[in-house]
Order: sequence, then C-alpha cells, then structure tokens
Amino acid sequence: MSGKDKFDWTQQLTRKRNAERRIPTHADFVAYDGHHCHALYKSLPPDWRCPGCCRSTFEVLRWTMRFPHLPTKFLGWAGGYHRHHDHAGDRRGGRLLWNSPYARFPETVLCEQCNAADATVKRVLKLPKEFSYSPEEIRAFVEPVPHGWHIINYQQAARIYEWVRRCPPTVIPGTHA
Repeated sequence: MSGKDKFDWTQQLTRKRNAERRIPTHADFVAYDGHHCHALYKSLPPDWRCPGCCRSTFEVLRWTMRFPHLPTKFLGWAGGYHRHHDHAGDRRGGRLLWNSPYARFPETVLCEQCNAADATVKRVLKLPKEFSYSPEEIRAFVEPVPHGWHIINYQQAARIYEWVRRCPPTVIPGTHA
C-alpha cells in the first residue's frame, strides 16, 4: 500500500467512525466537568473555541472509550484540552533545539484532537520531535468534525512542514527561550 493509499484509507476509516458518532445533549454537556483536564477546562471562557479547529467546548465533547488500557475502561463523554507550545525553543542538554531560541507561536490551549493531530503527523511523516505546528498550520491540515475525530490531510501537513523548514522563524515578542 503506497503512502497516499494508506492516508486515504485512514481518512475513510475516520469518516466512517464520524458518521456513527453520538451527539451529546445539553444535559450531557452541562454535566461534563473536564475529567482529567478539569482545571484547564474550567479556566476556559464560555465562548472559547480551539484555535486549531475552531470547535467550541460543546463540539469538542465526544463519546468514546474512557481509559481504554485499564480493566475499568468504560464508554463515556470526553473532551481533552492541552497546553500547546512550540518546542523549537526548548532546551535539551543545554542546547537549543531546531536552531532557534525563539518560539514561532505563543503557548495556547488546543483541543485534544488538534494536539493529537500534531503528534500523529510528526510520527507518521517522521518529522523532528522538536518541531511543532502552530494552531493556524494545524487548521490548514485538519478537517474538524463536531463531536468526532479530525480527518488529517498528511500531504498538506508535509507541504506546511517543508515551507516552515525553508523559511526563517518569525520572532514573536516575549517568546525568547
């Protein structure tokens, strides 16, 4: 199976899974407390939207297997949130990574689907771990689905990476490592 065929197959599988998704009721949404992301979830303003996919906290909520690797796993509502930052300015062993003391974008909160898309693309395309896609770049290669899983366009993600690699980083005030 070629790389493109593998990506097409993955997209088809995700589309099928999304077609069978459940939609939470207003009561389900109000009852959701953020679970493992409770403090971060509660800190978000009521009108928050993920800067990567533009989904609201209601649209991020999805029905899924909770704690799938534990014997106590169960089906339930989940909506994860993560602090996302550019790893370019991270230090490892006293040296800066990605040849830049600056982050290309400021830290922000992303939904777990956008954060996972960043990690999945880097793993599948074998990109450097210290590289991070900005929320705007993630928006360009994911097709968000309310209450579902993102459909990832790997070819677009690869094009964005190559473009970023060729261009010098933009210095964002206040992000000096």
